[in-house]
Amino acid sequence: MAGPKILITGASGYVGGTVLSQFLASSITEVHNASFSVLVRKQEQADRYGSQGITPYLLSGLEDTEAIRQLASQFDIIVHLADSSSLAASEAMIYGLRDGAQKGGDGVKRHFIHLSGTSSLGDLRNSKPSTTVSHEFSDKRDDIYSYMKWLESIKPYRQRTTDLRVIDAGEETDVKTYVVKAPRIYGRGTGLYNQKSVQIPILIRGAIAAGKAEYIGPGTGIWDDVHVADVATFFELLLGKILKNEHVPTGPKPFFFIQSIRHSWKEVAEGLAVVGAKKGLLQSTKAQSIGLLEAAEKYTGGDAYLAEVGLASNSVTKADLAHEMGWTSRRTEADFQQSLVDDFVA
Repeated sequence: MAGPKILITGASGYVGGTVLSQFLASSITEVHNASFSVLVRKQEQADRYGSQGITPYLLSGLEDTEAIRQLASQFDIIVHLADSSSLAASEAMIYGLRDGAQKGGDGVKRHFIHLSGTSSLGDLRNSKPSTTVSHEFSDKRDDIYSYMKWLESIKPYRQRTTDLRVIDAGEETDVKTYVVKAPRIYGRGTGLYNQKSVQIPILIRGAIAAGKAEYIGPGTGIWDDVHVADVATFFELLLGKILKNEHVPTGPKPFFFIQSIRHSWKEVAEGLAVVGAKKGLLQSTKAQSIGLLEAAEKYTGGDAYLAEVGLASNSVTKADLAHEMGWTSRRTEADFQQSLVDDFVA
């Protein structure tokens, strides 16, 4: 009997490439022996993955939802590691899984694992100090879904909108969904293509342009940090449990946090200042504060809300469910500090 068919999106990206390499080298027999397919945009990528025994599917982009839905109907499990705010694509994949289940009539449960982030929980401590949130969110204890629904009623945010829709669509279609909300991800990836993280390199480019490392406002917002390799081991663990039909614990809704150490945005900037000055790329070992609007122009194309929740907010989580499943982060503060050095020289 053939095993479950698994499709991975975002395999050429930072997290997706690292997760795929973890799957291929997995010590979990069911994961290691699984058959994987990837969704790619370029023929060169398709050829390279195909040479490794991975079945590639070429698609122009996530905007082609009709093609995505049709493709998804051919699979049992989708690990969606591409754009976390691609609402229409996520919905198409979930409904495609449902289509396949109905057509197959085999009674096999379909699964959709969705990588998202924690900026959707972030406060607005710079523009609206009254909204400051210091709560540590637990995926086991707290009703994350209802809280995000409330935030969404105040200000829609694409990442949050997509998370909520993934949960709702899963319930509508009887597809089992899992929304993995990662914080600030650091460290060198292990995929075939992009191996650099997103947020910290953005701050490095801004620092080099300004001559000084920068943070927004007082920089007091705190985020969790997690190494990309630790993200990959959680996906490996989760997929392994699914393939072995083992129980996966959830809270009120299937949200999962993965976190390790924590830093304020000012602390990150201060770390970058020291590294950049030592390498002669920055003018000072001191970081400087800039205003929210200036930061938005520099980093998020003028979108002040995105700059605030993504680069200045407080968003602190606790990975209770991941720990209950047996996941632990193996990276330490020393690894985080080394990643700042690595990102400056790469």
